[in-house]
Amino acid sequence: MKKSLCTLLLLIGGCLTMQAQDVSKFKTLNDSAYQTTTEYQAGNKYQKDAILFMDMVADTHPCYVKEERRAEWFAKKQALLEKCKSVETDEAFVDALIDVLGPLHDKHTDLTTMKRMQESKQKVNEKDETADVPSPIDREHIMRHHDSNYDYQLFPDQSICYLQFNQCVNTKDYPFAKFLDDMFAKMDENGIKTLVVDAQYNNGGSSQLCDALLMHLYPVDKMKHFASYLRFSDLMAAYNPRITIAKKSWEDNGHKNELYQMPAPKIPADFQQPKLFEGQVVFVMGKRTFSSAGMLFTLARDNHIGTIIGTTSTFSPSHYGEILPYRLPNTGVLGSISCKFFARPDAASVDDECMEPDIKVNLDDKDASWRYIIENYGNK
Repeated sequence: MKKSLCTLLLLIGGCLTMQAQDVSKFKTLNDSAYQTTTEYQAGNKYQKDAILFMDMVADTHPCYVKEERRAEWFAKKQALLEKCKSVETDEAFVDALIDVLGPLHDKHTDLTTMKRMQESKQKVNEKDETADVPSPIDREHIMRHHDSNYDYQLFPDQSICYLQFNQCVNTKDYPFAKFLDDMFAKMDENGIKTLVVDAQYNNGGSSQLCDALLMHLYPVDKMKHFASYLRFSDLMAAYNPRITIAKKSWEDNGHKNELYQMPAPKIPADFQQPKLFEGQVVFVMGKRTFSSAGMLFTLARDNHIGTIIGTTSTFSPSHYGEILPYRLPNTGVLGSISCKFFARPDAASVDDECMEPDIKVNLDDKDASWRYIIENYGNK
């Protein structure tokens, strides 16, 4: 049964988040079992959607796979419905739902309205004069935000390569894998002894780019990875009916209140380990480091790769992720919810809510930060 379930999951893999960027394809919650109840029929539009929301979260989010956690979640229901009696706007309704989610500590599980989405997009498009101004990479502007997904600069006198890794997204015409091959070749050519990976501005993207970097720093066959656990749900099945079969198979085998552990990644037979960088590695972690970039730092810490400097993390090393988007039918409110739990390799620290750097550095002072790196990690 385990083998057949794995085969099924391989067939449905990759379908879960592709809808997230197209609002028109968000699945609308529709639970006839709840919609026929007296409680639902008697409620206003906000109470009706609150009922569906509470049920969907209990059925979908990995945190609530345990029966006792679902009981704690549903204990909040009556207070939420009472609050929804006096709610008059979609914005206030969203705030009420977010307030209920509060203790979950999951940035991927969130709600919004079309109005908020439009306002957020407008803010992004507006020029913020107080923000860091992206600049070309040069000695004068080191540690400041550069207008690129990734770039590097060599400092031969200090034997340092400074890599600013701002987005886990491939740049058109210059994929990250090719960029890394070129960078490490230049480092080798110049005898560089220290690599500084500055990801203080990196809010994530594809974790495959982080894996590409790590394979230059640590043997792939020895790397300890995240363990990934999936929660089967009705919302997931709305995106792919095959999930219903997988869910039934899993529960029929006595796993109703358990997450399904995804198969560990396998190294391809034709994989060739890149030449490993044998110098010291310094990772710079900031308040804007999270998502896939947070996974990079967690894997570095748990595999004992390099030194992490900067600030306390805003991400949880073990975390929820891989979102399913949805729409509430009566209000049109949009939401996203995680369907996976990613457990860090270090089992003893799996419940940690944040990660402390090895050395705290005030990243607000860019020049002082760079001087600290030169003085402590440069060629003396």
